[in-house]
Amino acid sequence: MQNPYKEISADIEVHVSRRAAAISIFIFLCIIILPPLYQNIFTLNKSLNSDDNSVWVPVIEIFKKSSENTIGEHLQEYENNLESAEFTDPPRRLVQTLLSKGPLREGSGKTMIGKDGWLFLKTALESLTGYGPIEIEPTSVSQDPRRVHWQSPLTSIERFAEQLNEFGVELVIVSIPVKPMIYPEHLSRSAKDPVIHPDSETFYSYLKKLPNVDVLDLTLPLSKLKSKSKVFLKQDTHWTPEGMEAAAKIIAQYIKSKNWDYRKINLRTGYDENRSSLGDLVESLKTYGKIFDVETVITSPVIGKTVDRESPIILLGDSFTNIYSTDTTLHWGKNAGLADHIALNLGGPLDVIAINGGGATEARKKLASRRGSATLMQKKKVIIWAITARDLFLSSTQAHKARVHWEDVNFDKRKPKESLVSLAEVNARMLSKPKLPNPKSTTYSSLLYGADYEVLKTISGKIETDQNKIAVIHWAYKNRQMLPSSNYKVGEERHLNLVPFDQMKELRTLEQHYDGDLFDFYWDLPEASNETPKKSIIHQENASNSHIIASAGCGLFALILVFVMKLIGKHNK
Repeated sequence: MQNPYKEISADIEVHVSRRAAAISIFIFLCIIILPPLYQNIFTLNKSLNSDDNSVWVPVIEIFKKSSENTIGEHLQEYENNLESAEFTDPPRRLVQTLLSKGPLREGSGKTMIGKDGWLFLKTALESLTGYGPIEIEPTSVSQDPRRVHWQSPLTSIERFAEQLNEFGVELVIVSIPVKPMIYPEHLSRSAKDPVIHPDSETFYSYLKKLPNVDVLDLTLPLSKLKSKSKVFLKQDTHWTPEGMEAAAKIIAQYIKSKNWDYRKINLRTGYDENRSSLGDLVESLKTYGKIFDVETVITSPVIGKTVDRESPIILLGDSFTNIYSTDTTLHWGKNAGLADHIALNLGGPLDVIAINGGGATEARKKLASRRGSATLMQKKKVIIWAITARDLFLSSTQAHKARVHWEDVNFDKRKPKESLVSLAEVNARMLSKPKLPNPKSTTYSSLLYGADYEVLKTISGKIETDQNKIAVIHWAYKNRQMLPSSNYKVGEERHLNLVPFDQMKELRTLEQHYDGDLFDFYWDLPEASNETPKKSIIHQENASNSHIIASAGCGLFALILVFVMKLIGKHNK
């Protein structure tokens, strides 16, 4: 191409020697080929020398298409697995560390770094700026074509309220504001609190017109409390103990105003406790080294029985209910959460169902799936549904991205039964399982999933089934690491040691994903093994050998590449 500006700038010729060109090409090829080559050799050797079914070899998996998936679905699943593969974590952490520690103070895809070191969940920010649940989003070519129809929260809440009205149960929706609504000044100095979604007034007015529904919007009370004490944690999605305890008093006052009869017991607070954690938003940043300091709060644990399934007052919630109440994955201690302090102010226990990330649908599903729930609900007086404003005001696209879905639930019409069998051993075939999300893209670090099974043979114990089908809960991932149970395939036969899932108290609050319509849920107990230490040593030896073999393979490839480039150089001469 001729230089059109010769009179301004003369032609410049760049000459590169053959030796320099060869070295540049060699370095380029090594950079793009050696890392994936090393990883594939390493994982392939590891899979051949161990019985670990979770080992994922990219070069092999790309050709292992399931008959149930199209080519597009297979490639999308492969891409998601590649993004969540273990070997991608170190470079991601390195880049994120440089971005977060540097002058830009840049957050991740899930976390935003605000002013003065305050961290915000990006989904919470999006819930304040989108189209919301009332105004219909315009269609766009950028929308995921495989996305299922989205149901508005207004529709789901109205149908749920109608079901409760038939049981004679009132519904109190407690709207919990998200952090940017109360602390917008840590995003922009000119912002004034509280910040609310433009549709909030219309949304709440519509709900209040329903015959058995009331709304407690905590935005204004918590905004006023802000001048006296901190309401939200600086490095966590959730509220402080002060904010939570203020909410518990407001809810308890409402319940007391109804003059319902409920069993009262003696509850009291114990000694105050200092509890410390980095916060879930720091964890989601995924950086190396110490960027943020541990945050400390003072909690007031409640002594006594605060949870009772027979209570006429039900509390449905999510992680805002679980924080300070259960230590599973949230890391803020136990016995000092929302349910505990509502019970303390009422003087009586609550029937509690709270699932991390499941405030919109999963908590209601667990309530409706109780054995004989349609009959049992006639003994209840009120449902307190504590849900974040984020879930209520996400638009269709935002909700799909955040995996917040609104579904109708069906109450179990069978006769109530005290408890399922304590233990059963069966052989069963998996009939269906949900598609599992990428653990690096989700809000919570652990996930359970439910799969439907056909019981082939009952070895011991006895379980009651509907059409010989049962729903079994498995681990999908823990601490963002996919577990072997996540790879269970539809059509496979498995040996299962089952207990009712309700007995697994430490697991019931974790985020759960189940697409089926069965009512009884079981947990598959892992088989105990005395060979774990021995296997661990073997796996370490296999990993060491795999590193040596992968390094040798990459070295051999580099030598072959040098030899080939010399041949090409001689041929060109």
